[in-house]
Amino acid sequence: MPEVHVRLSGTLAQRLGARRTLALEDGATVDDLVAAVARAAGFDPGELRGLAVVSRGAFVPRGRTVADGEEVDVLVPVSGG
Repeated sequence: MPEVHVRLSGTLAQRLGARRTLALEDGATVDDLVAAVARAAGFDPGELRGLAVVSRGAFVPRGRTVADGEEVDVLVPVSGG
């Protein structure tokens, strides 16, 4: 069961704090990670489709499997001017 260390921003950080460690099922993907964060923050996972996930300085696709001990940033898009 992989544990992933997540840094959060925006509304997610306001609701959950800036850092969180999540235990996920074996074979969990980045999309599974986002869904777990969404549920923990009280959102429907579909509401967070616009989030970007970064690992080791690069954006990662939602279908990629997460690794045990991996650190990721979940970035909430910012709009306005």
